[in-house]
Amino acid sequence: MRRGELRMNLIKGSVLQHQLKKRQDEQTGRTVTQLTSLAGNHHHLYFTSNSFTADNRHVLYISDLGTGNPNLFKLTLDDGAAVQLTDNRDGYMQSYVYYDGNPYRGLAKASPSFAPVAGKLLYIQGDEARLLDVDTLEERTIYVLPEHVMTGFTHLSGDGRYACIPYIDAPAFEVGEGNPFGLIRDKVKKEQMLSYIIVIDTTNGETLYSFSHQGWVTHVQFHPNDPHIVLFNHEGGMVQQRIWMYDHGTISKVRDQSDGGASLWICHEMWTSDGQAVIYHGTRGVPNDPAMNQNEGSKDEVVSFVGYMDTRDGKCAEVSFLPEMTAYGHFTASTDDTLLVTDGIIDKTSIHLCRMDWQRSELEMTFLCCHNSSFSVQDVHPHPIFSHNDRYILFTSDAHNERTKGNVYLIDLQE
Repeated sequence: MRRGELRMNLIKGSVLQHQLKKRQDEQTGRTVTQLTSLAGNHHHLYFTSNSFTADNRHVLYISDLGTGNPNLFKLTLDDGAAVQLTDNRDGYMQSYVYYDGNPYRGLAKASPSFAPVAGKLLYIQGDEARLLDVDTLEERTIYVLPEHVMTGFTHLSGDGRYACIPYIDAPAFEVGEGNPFGLIRDKVKKEQMLSYIIVIDTTNGETLYSFSHQGWVTHVQFHPNDPHIVLFNHEGGMVQQRIWMYDHGTISKVRDQSDGGASLWICHEMWTSDGQAVIYHGTRGVPNDPAMNQNEGSKDEVVSFVGYMDTRDGKCAEVSFLPEMTAYGHFTASTDDTLLVTDGIIDKTSIHLCRMDWQRSELEMTFLCCHNSSFSVQDVHPHPIFSHNDRYILFTSDAHNERTKGNVYLIDLQE
């Protein structure tokens, strides 16, 4: 049997073997391990969901193995063995970010969310939201989506009990030729379309609560300690207000943008580990989001910043970068929130650590390695994340693959 044929016949529970490849970064000398070596497109889960198992010995990732049918896998860091967790054979489904996917069929690639302590993985296949045990591979459908809706990034509570799913009616995506990112945003605003957010109790499939909000909601994140508090966004780049919070029935703004003018761009929000604050980043001036292919802000000088809003009193601390540091990127925080890791901002090709002093509005930058990813499509955004013990950093890049097709990489900060 030829290698390609074997791959086509893989099913849930199959074990694949990747060859771990270690390289020395040319600038820092730090060891960077390429975890995936087989053909295809490989990338870890979106950064609002940790990809590491609770013991930091495995990582979850998505791969199509060159077949066009993405599935979820669990890879062992010691030896590169990977277990196939799902059995998708229907391509990828149309949803936020994946606008060219199959309507209502296949794996929703933006949907996987992992609760490491519980060992449970949430994902959407077709119209079904499924909960999977990554050790036993047992799974069940916890919710069936309404007909003709488009989903975004989901979220699973830390204990794995509650699932949060955002969706919008499918006509929002019926925008014709052009950049769907801006066109969908504009249509949702013009027609005052609603997004719907539903929270499901995974133990019985019952709805804990649900709410709607005018705007295009694509990111949802449970408060670390309270499933009745959800951080959510308005998608579309230069929106009037990016970050919102649902708190026991009350909806309020996070990092109020009312006085920011047309040139303020806020993005990529996340909770601190204790849930007492929200970390975000943005720019003042023309936005640096590559999905916005026209200059929608002012022509003023661009200043990038990273921010911290205390949710108890609403006070914000924002630390600005140097004027030349305007590359698109993302931030995620260490478990104690003192370190941020970023794949951009400082430059467009590297991974940096930022040690934060929010009280003094200062940061100290450390260059870790080059990622050299093209950022050309969602799957090859590096999206670096910390392991639970803050020893490892995981990221994706297409530097050693075809453009738009990723591999998954690991940095050991103790080496």
